[in-house]
Amino acid sequence: MTQQGLVAAALREHFEVPSKVDLADLAKRMNLTIVELASDSFDGALVRDSQRGRILVNQAIRERGRKQFTIAHEIGHYILHPDPSNSCVPRVVEGWQEGQPEHERQADVFASELLLPTKDVAGRLCGRWPSMSVVGDIAEHFGASMTAAARKFCDVASQPCAVVWSTQKTIRWFHGSPTFAHFVPVGETVGFDSFAAKAFAGRELPKEMEDVPAEDWIKSGFLRPDAVVSEQSFYAPNYDGCLSLIWVRRNIEDKPTVEDELLAELDPEQFTIRRKHWR
Repeated sequence: MTQQGLVAAALREHFEVPSKVDLADLAKRMNLTIVELASDSFDGALVRDSQRGRILVNQAIRERGRKQFTIAHEIGHYILHPDPSNSCVPRVVEGWQEGQPEHERQADVFASELLLPTKDVAGRLCGRWPSMSVVGDIAEHFGASMTAAARKFCDVASQPCAVVWSTQKTIRWFHGSPTFAHFVPVGETVGFDSFAAKAFAGRELPKEMEDVPAEDWIKSGFLRPDAVVSEQSFYAPNYDGCLSLIWVRRNIEDKPTVEDELLAELDPEQFTIRRKHWR
């Protein structure tokens, strides 16, 4: 677990926070006041003095899970960063893209563990297979966003899977489980036959994981011609975005082993008169 995650876990332990955190109660116990107001410039902000603080939340945020994450994110700033005030535009709260300011990424990591304690999420899985249904159950139970729940699911999943966020048909970031050993091409267009592409085209999506060509998501020179991965996608029209869960159920690559590379070096012809290189 990261340092920011450990701090969030320590905070939960100190205040004896239950599995599903009541952020209003926790904020009150920390001398923080939560105020919702209209804003065109930020989703969340923190203003504080030496003993107390005020968390400002954009009342226009529609999704409860997103609003919860924004509050947890600002609590993260309060705990982790000494600045007297901080404002966060929508793209940095749950941004997760490369190039995000480090203090914003730290606040996101803190918020993830505060809302979705790793141990409790792992206990709730009970060996369930990867699916958006499981992600949705985690989000509902812990009061978190689908994005945060999907990332935490991948953190604790034993299967090789990854969550991918795309907007305007372009892959913005991916987050893999510890056993996910593949590369998803960030910055490229979602694969033509992927369900994410169908989501952006306004087509109906399957309610379960279904197979798609692996090349729609995985970039590799070793992919097998018939390689497939399982995918289930969730379209978020308010963001023109798509959250996709992909699962590599079986081996999809034919990578050379160490033995193969050694055999290639030990070419029998090199030990005859026809050898190509002489010293």
